[in-house]
Amino acid sequence: MHIAGKIFLGLGLLITLVGVVLTIGGGSTLSDVGDWDVEEKSDFSGNAGVTTYSFSEEIIVMVSDDVRCDEFTFTMTNESGEDHVTIDCEEDGEKPYGWEDDPDGWHHMATISAWNYAAGEYTIESNEDYELVPMWEVLGEEIGEAVGGFFAAAGGVGAACCGIFFMLLGGIFALVLKEPKKTQITGPSSFTTE
Repeated sequence: MHIAGKIFLGLGLLITLVGVVLTIGGGSTLSDVGDWDVEEKSDFSGNAGVTTYSFSEEIIVMVSDDVRCDEFTFTMTNESGEDHVTIDCEEDGEKPYGWEDDPDGWHHMATISAWNYAAGEYTIESNEDYELVPMWEVLGEEIGEAVGGFFAAAGGVGAACCGIFFMLLGGIFALVLKEPKKTQITGPSSFTTE
C-alpha cells in the first residue's frame, strides 16, 4: 500500500471519530436546553403571605408543580395599589398555559414585566411559596446553550463527513497508487534508482 493511502485512511478515521464525539456532545447539550435549576437562578425566594420586594427587571414567578394554577393567588402592588400580574390557567385549572417547557418540579405561573411596573419597592401577597427568577438571564443562557449545542452537532456532522471523504480518498489511493519499484541498470557503470 502506498504511503499516501495510509496517511489518508488514518486522517479520515481520526477526523470521523472527532466528528462523532462533537455530534454526541452537541446533541447532549441540546437535550439539556430547558432544564435549569430554579432555586439556583432565583433572585428572591418568597413565602406564602405578604413580602416586600425591590423590583428592577423583568422576572418570572415560579411555583412548585404540586400547586394548582386556579388556586394560586399572587399580587404585586405599590402605594398606588395597581396590580398588573395575571395568571393564565388551562381550561381544567390544574396547570398554567405553557407548562410543558417548565423545569421539572416547577410551573411558570406569571411574568412581571417592566412594561407594567416601574423600578421600586412593592408588596407581594401570595398564598404559596414562590421563586422570582430574572427572565432575560435565564432566557439568554438557554438560547446560548441551544445555539452552542446546534453548532457543535452541525460541526460534528460536517467533520464526520469530511473524515469519511478522507477515508474514501485513502481507499482509492491504496488501490490505485503502487509502491515505486526499484530499477537496476547494468552497464559499464551500474546504479540503482527508486
